Amino acid sequence: MPQINLAGRTGWLVAVFMTLLAGCLPVEKNQPASEHHKESAMSDQKVNFKEVLWYAERAKAAYQSEAEIRRAFPQTVRVAQVAGTDVQYFVEHFPEQNLQVVTVRGTDNLANFKQDAEYLPELNSKLGIRVHRGFDSDTSKLYADLLPHLDKDMEVKVTGHSLGAAISTLLMMYLHQDGYQLGPSINFGQPKVTNSEGAKAWEFLPLLRVVDENDLVPLVPPTTLLDSLHGHYEHFGREVILLEAEYFVYLPQHQAMKDSLDSFWNNLGNESVDEHFMANYLKNIQPKLTKAIPVDYHKREDFVPAG
Repeated sequence: MPQINLAGRTGWLVAVFMTLLAGCLPVEKNQPASEHHKESAMSDQKVNFKEVLWYAERAKAAYQSEAEIRRAFPQTVRVAQVAGTDVQYFVEHFPEQNLQVVTVRGTDNLANFKQDAEYLPELNSKLGIRVHRGFDSDTSKLYADLLPHLDKDMEVKVTGHSLGAAISTLLMMYLHQDGYQLGPSINFGQPKVTNSEGAKAWEFLPLLRVVDENDLVPLVPPTTLLDSLHGHYEHFGREVILLEAEYFVYLPQHQAMKDSLDSFWNNLGNESVDEHFMANYLKNIQPKLTKAIPVDYHKREDFVPAG
């Protein structure tokens, strides 16, 4: 395990903890229409890392200028900065595949980490669950901007990184509620967006979360003492944990939910800020394109990427 220097991170970590401890609220159950979970890039421990890379390249490109995005992805039909937010997104259309892809920009500096960790859940009446207030506010604004540029007859895939991953996951919920056909989606470094009740209600979404083992942001908000009263924030969706070289962990949804709860407190001190950024995700995906070896979750620390 690499030694991680926490100097310079104390201030925002303290702010994270104080905010997290201040804001748990009761939960409400949701009853979205049920549907079969669509298969994505994996079955059991088989993961298609070429498909993972396809999404990752878009998540990284979302940080670039409009000209750079259009040059890299010529089927882009819209690049927009959402009014009242720091969020950028772009939309691609693939008529021959009856497909449209929405990619949302995430966190690109440490100042935004604090926003990622704000813990102010509120009831979303459209979704029927309590969701992260800041993420949902940005999602609502993006959705209003995006809707005129979507074709309801085309399948929709969404992706993003960090804040963008949180928004893309909430966006999947909005799209489902409005009758859009969701394709399999993969996101990167996503913080938690809802509590255990919300995760259970929306676990049918065709979502794969990809995380670096030492990335802090997917563990936010962490379990707190208040959770015994109000319910903890929890991930849903299948999970791939990127380890060193060709090694990775694949977790089916139920195991990902079970094993992630105490990870923040157990691993505090091991996380690396650098491992959160998309450049590091791409670095850890690349070796797995030619050879990928799944390892047991509980043995993953033997295969952690060097910092």
